[in-house]
Amino acid sequence: MNIILTKDYAELSKAAYQVIEDTLKNKKEAVINTTTGASYDGTFELLVEAINNDKLAIDKSVMTNLDEYIAERDKTFTVYTYMHEKFYDLIKTQPSYIGLMDGSTNDPQAEIKRYNKILKKYPRDLQIVGLGVNGHLAANEPGTPFDSRLFLADSDESTVKSTMAYQNLSPEDAPTQMLTMGLADIMEAKHILVASSGIRKAQAVKDTLEGPISENCPASILQNHPNVTFIMDEAAASLLEKNYG
Repeated sequence: MNIILTKDYAELSKAAYQVIEDTLKNKKEAVINTTTGASYDGTFELLVEAINNDKLAIDKSVMTNLDEYIAERDKTFTVYTYMHEKFYDLIKTQPSYIGLMDGSTNDPQAEIKRYNKILKKYPRDLQIVGLGVNGHLAANEPGTPFDSRLFLADSDESTVKSTMAYQNLSPEDAPTQMLTMGLADIMEAKHILVASSGIRKAQAVKDTLEGPISENCPASILQNHPNVTFIMDEAAASLLEKNYG
């Protein structure tokens, strides 16, 4: 595992951007599956700037996404809204293919079947994931089997609260279910990027990197992957016993 320790969030965003840039410069047709949320807000800003200033070409690439809330697509908190407002609507060139799940579906199993075909058609060169405060990856909450595949997941209370805080939602408006790629799906990517920032992620970082490989901490499965880049700032690394500097 390639572990990168940064001073703060700004440096973390630059380091995460660099991984994406390297992927696209090494392979113009790269398939990148990304996530959303606070850990990558700064990274998306850097991507938009680079694309619009002709420093990075994405027109031959394929971009897909890790998960989606069960909700109407135009809700402020959906992955669909995030990806358009923070990326697709801001860039002057688009990927050759964009694959987003549809959480507004009345038939989740049909949507799972449709998206599985997309994942099969476009094997991932880079899988981008965030780390939940409870050690989840995507919506694979603690206790999810390591062999999980794309499924409809119920969100833990800590995940719902994180969504409420990030999106400024009331308990009544917060989503509680997601369509999500499973841990086995995530592990099939050639390269996995994880970025984790802030003191609230410190215990999850410690459990992921230094704890036992256990379904109690879904992200600990990353210890078994041959090509992971794990980026964290000093606050997120504050509970680690080893020196990763």
